[in-house]
Amino acid sequence: MRSVRSRRSRVRGSASFKLGVMTAGVFALTACVSDLEDEPVEDVGGSQESFEAFERAAFREPGSGVYIVDGDTPVADIKHLQEFWETYVRDGALIVQRSGGSDVVWSAAQKKSITYCVSTTFGARHAAVVAAMAAATASWESASDVDYIYQSAQDASCTAGNSNVVFDVRPTNSGGQYIARAFFPNDARSVRNVLIDFKELEVSGVALEAALRHELGHTLGFRHEHTRPEAGVCFEDNAWRALTTYDSDSVMHYPQCNGTGDWNFVLTARDIQGAQALYGPPGGAGGSGGAGGGSGGSGGAGGSGGSGGAGGGSGGSTTVTENFSSSVNAGAFVDIGSSAGFAVTPGTGLTVVMTGTGDPDLYVKFGSAPTTASYSCRPYLSGASETCTLTVPTGQTRAYVKVRGYTAATCNVAVTYTRPSGTSSGGGTATSATFSGSLAAGASASHGPLSVVPGTSLRLVMTGTGDPDLYVRFGAAPTRTSYDCRPYLDGAAETCTLTVPAGQTQAFLSVNGFADSTYQLSATYTAP
Repeated sequence: MRSVRSRRSRVRGSASFKLGVMTAGVFALTACVSDLEDEPVEDVGGSQESFEAFERAAFREPGSGVYIVDGDTPVADIKHLQEFWETYVRDGALIVQRSGGSDVVWSAAQKKSITYCVSTTFGARHAAVVAAMAAATASWESASDVDYIYQSAQDASCTAGNSNVVFDVRPTNSGGQYIARAFFPNDARSVRNVLIDFKELEVSGVALEAALRHELGHTLGFRHEHTRPEAGVCFEDNAWRALTTYDSDSVMHYPQCNGTGDWNFVLTARDIQGAQALYGPPGGAGGSGGAGGGSGGSGGAGGSGGSGGAGGGSGGSTTVTENFSSSVNAGAFVDIGSSAGFAVTPGTGLTVVMTGTGDPDLYVKFGSAPTTASYSCRPYLSGASETCTLTVPTGQTRAYVKVRGYTAATCNVAVTYTRPSGTSSGGGTATSATFSGSLAAGASASHGPLSVVPGTSLRLVMTGTGDPDLYVRFGAAPTRTSYDCRPYLDGAAETCTLTVPAGQTQAFLSVNGFADSTYQLSATYTAP
């Protein structure tokens, strides 16, 4: 489903199976509002509206602080709101329900355990909401290979802070902004809520089960069907991928947007076809990714929505955790580990945990280095605490980790992954070496090369006086413009912690005097 594009036009139109499927790291916090107001839709085009004016016009939910834009699109905080404005408002760009260039859907494992609670703050309506959720989730479960699991034991503490469930269902007072809203699979836990405004629901005349059936489509990654050009009205954007031909009866299509369905929001044959394209048929292999194989086994077949899951890791693989520290300026990227990435094993887990100060943003990507527009995981939270937990896809053998400064920041990053067999030392010798020297400003000194083992860790720690700069490179001597690590900090305290890339057996070191300096350099590594 894709989100309503225009903030001021609150056409709570239909969602469609054109899939505005979002991906991991994406930005979109869209949900859907079943509001029945029949307001005019704004033309799509450029906007000269300032961010300050955009922020003032955005509705902010009481208590949670979540912004609502485009009528029913939740945005977690002002940091995400500014990104939304920069991406979709300032230049009149398209609203995309994708993240890092990929569809946003639940993983093969998560789609079978989409847990939720229903808040007891519904009071006398609690039982009715539980029943309506059961009926609405059953509609999607009978259409595709997904499982919603109600956790009644969590109802008394059913809030956005409850990490024991995937999402919470709670009452809200939207101030007339919407009947209900939901979320997309890649939204942060704080925004993974289904919120219901009973006052607006009763005025609209829409049945609770029907509204929830539509909202749950969003929780699976689907966008509004009426955004397609065939609808003729209620256009939102072009940023979607069609799963089926246009369906004016779709559960994701608002009736007032030239839809031919009604406010019962029932799934059509094409809705079911679209759901199965992403998640597979009930009880079958997932469209968004097949089930992974056992140790050394093969992955299950995926549907058209994505490739099958990866097989299990081969014998001899080693799971390791490596720790890195760095600092980063606002707007700049730094590599975590080697710029050549981490050698990983398909079908195994990769977990990257970041802490620190300021507001650094974690980026992870398989196959190539991440950018601001392309990544496999980007939590994009306020503050320094971020985590990426991923499964290495079939055919991918390298993972790249970077940190970008939203503000100037420091970060500590722990990377836990499984090295392929043959990349660890397997009998190498833990070795340390020290070097020291003094440099005039502009002078440099070279050390090494060190004989190293692919897949092992290389750590260099420098102290001293003045302002020496450390350079490290695998395979050749580093230069001012070519290196695998260069902290480039003020003062003499610098550290490089790297993983020796596959195929590399030598590490070259250099120290350059930014100012008159002395240095002591200690190297810890595995020698063959």
